[in-house]
Amino acid sequence: MGYALFSQRKQVLDAELTCAQLQQTQRSNEQFQLATEQAGLKQQLSSLAAGQAGELASLYEELSNTTDSDQRLTINDKIKQKEQDFKKSTDDINRQCYEVSIKEQAIEMEVKRLDTVVTTLKDQLDAVQQAEGQGIQNAIPKFGGIS
Repeated sequence: MGYALFSQRKQVLDAELTCAQLQQTQRSNEQFQLATEQAGLKQQLSSLAAGQAGELASLYEELSNTTDSDQRLTINDKIKQKEQDFKKSTDDINRQCYEVSIKEQAIEMEVKRLDTVVTTLKDQLDAVQQAEGQGIQNAIPKFGGIS
């Protein structure tokens, strides 16, 4: 009777451990995907800034070479529009980066929790296996929930 309980407990612990390890792997994959997304957003922001700098430099050069006041007003409007577009784009990307960062932090906390669960389950499984090897009668009081 005692051996069956130890065997059953081992199976339950094995199943729980496998499940926790699978969740751990899934969360680690999610963490990697979010880190990749974050890097892509930062690259996008960098590219946007470089493109914006080039466009503005061109417009400022055009502005400095223009003496016609109507053309200068048109160029100034283009500059203002480019700056507004750039600000909106960078704000959007920064918001996305923040959202990804929040998700990353939540997953990191989940991974740490799962690390603890996996360690605990491994310890329990080792203890059950050792207890089984030492003799069922001596180990039953150690695991009161097994009776």
